[in-house]
Amino acid sequence: MEHTGRCAYEHVFDAADETGADESPSVWRCPHPASDGADRCLFHRPVEETRPAAVTEALREAVEDDARPSAFVGGAFERIDLAGVTPASDASLDLRGAMVKADIDLRDATLDGALRLDRVSVGGAVCMQRLDASEAVSCRHLQAGDRWVLCEARFGARFDATGFSAETVVATAARFEGGATFRKGVVDDDVSVAEAYFGGPAWFSHTRLDGRLDLGSATCDHRLSLAHCRVRGDVVAAAATVDDGLSLEHLTVDGGVDATRLTVDGGIDATTAAFGDRVDCTGLTARGGTVDFTHSAFDGPVYFDNATVEGRALRFRSARFESGPASFVRATVDGGLDLSDVVCSAESPVRLVEAVVEESVVCDHARFGDELFCSGVRVARDVDLSDCTVGTLTFGVEIGGRLDFAYAHVTDAAAFGDTVVHGPARFTSARFDADPTLTEATLDDTVAAYDVTVERAGGP
Repeated sequence: MEHTGRCAYEHVFDAADETGADESPSVWRCPHPASDGADRCLFHRPVEETRPAAVTEALREAVEDDARPSAFVGGAFERIDLAGVTPASDASLDLRGAMVKADIDLRDATLDGALRLDRVSVGGAVCMQRLDASEAVSCRHLQAGDRWVLCEARFGARFDATGFSAETVVATAARFEGGATFRKGVVDDDVSVAEAYFGGPAWFSHTRLDGRLDLGSATCDHRLSLAHCRVRGDVVAAAATVDDGLSLEHLTVDGGVDATRLTVDGGIDATTAAFGDRVDCTGLTARGGTVDFTHSAFDGPVYFDNATVEGRALRFRSARFESGPASFVRATVDGGLDLSDVVCSAESPVRLVEAVVEESVVCDHARFGDELFCSGVRVARDVDLSDCTVGTLTFGVEIGGRLDFAYAHVTDAAAFGDTVVHGPARFTSARFDADPTLTEATLDDTVAAYDVTVERAGGP
């Protein structure tokens, strides 16, 4: 058969393959000329049959020549070195399905067209420091055997790395102007997007990290999602800003969470999340929506000191606190504080000190195994402690509405000093295992106190 001089390589896209499902036709044919009398070009010949330097030179020439296509689908490379390259046209740089034994180097490159790295397998690192990519970047199912570095890169359109894997991801001070998707990823060590900017939604959901996730001082103009993530190390979100809601539902963190000075507009959904160590939300500012930790589990201390929640509620309904205090010192909640059905172990006191709640505090059916300590607290509406169980109760609260203590049980001391209740108070069927202290309490309205039981622990 007469040789045509064109590379004979064809890449067949699987219809079930996310990167090929939109291809028409589903077979990609290499447009490059064959080399050295072979039936394939330099980019599709086995790596051991080519010289890396020659392949690199040919690759750069093809990318920088606007008369030649920048498509290398299914190519085989020892390494890809396009550092500092600036293509002459805005055509896509297409490397889908390529196999790279060593590294991909795109440092300081400037791309006016799309970049496609879907299903690329890289034995070494992927280097994108200071890459300037104006159009969409797709790295779906990219596999990197070493680090993936995106420091100070700029992505002018959407960045999609769904299903990626890497040893570490370092994207400090990167700009994702169209947002970014890192969903369903697997990272063997740390991920850092500290000081990064996300102009669109940032999705990290369903990603598994065996190290640390650093979002410190990141800025998200839209929603940030860590839903269903598994993080073996710590999560850092100190001084980060999120403008359209934070999703933490089903998040599992084996380490601690540093969310000090975190600012979120649009609420926080952390339902059924689990935290293995200290959760520090000191100085949190949350505006709009609800901060919701319903059914969440805390195995370490929890701090919402000096937090400001300007939304509808701060909610811990049916949450579990296993070790260390749950602290709300000088917290301000414009809505309600919901601790109904919480379970606190004997090592987890709950402390509200100089806190302000503009609606109601609800703790019905809660189980405080150690201490519920409230001092200098102001609640604009009602406080509901009905059916709760408390070890030691210190209750210094000014309540604008009613106090409901019906069927509550205090197993140790109960002191209501400095308590002021402007509405009715109900102590129906409450039980105190030691004499409660009520002498300094002020009850401005009716008091229902029938069937109250006061007895020493162990018997009447």
